[in-house]
Amino acid sequence: MNINASNVRNESLSYLLYLYLWPLWIFESVNVGSFFERAAAYRRNRSKRVYLPGYTAKWIVIFAMLIAMLSAFENMANAYAAWKVSFILLAGGAGILAILAFVVVVMTIVIYLLLTRWE
Repeated sequence: MNINASNVRNESLSYLLYLYLWPLWIFESVNVGSFFERAAAYRRNRSKRVYLPGYTAKWIVIFAMLIAMLSAFENMANAYAAWKVSFILLAGGAGILAILAFVVVVMTIVIYLLLTRWE
């Protein structure tokens, strides 16, 4: 099997991570174009909704890991008095990222339900 170099795309790791984690790159806007173009985009979005539970599972795992990090940083702040401020700041950052991950989980669930139930 010969792999042609022109078929292999050089994509950065950050772009691949974006595709792996962000669910909205799959969908098209249903607010632009004629009536038939918007209807076609909506039908395409409904057909792509099957990928949303996988993205939801990924973000639930990320959320759980961030909550575990938050708890660990809080425990370290209580255990090491000399580094208390640093660990509190790290716990705050982990908490903010956990909130953002929770928002993505809720967003993907709502979009899935809207595309499933609303016709």
